[in-house]
Amino acid sequence: MRLRTRRLFLGRDAYRRRRMIDATRILPVVFALIVLLPPIWLPHYFSFATGTLWLGTGWFVTILITAILHRAIGSASEDDDDS
Repeated sequence: MRLRTRRLFLGRDAYRRRRMIDATRILPVVFALIVLLPPIWLPHYFSFATGTLWLGTGWFVTILITAILHRAIGSASEDDDDS
């Protein structure tokens, strides 16, 4: 009786899908650092209005990129289901 061996490598599509999932997991942390560190390091450049715009823009960009990645993951999983 022969034991089943695990595949060493994933297919290209499965690998890309997993890396996109990893990107959606780390994206909020990266953007939190991008949005919060500059006002902490350079508070004189980020007044109340500028800091608010900086935070709002960073939040919007985070949501936009996360939505794009989720759409790409969804279409990739639909393609996997079809094949």
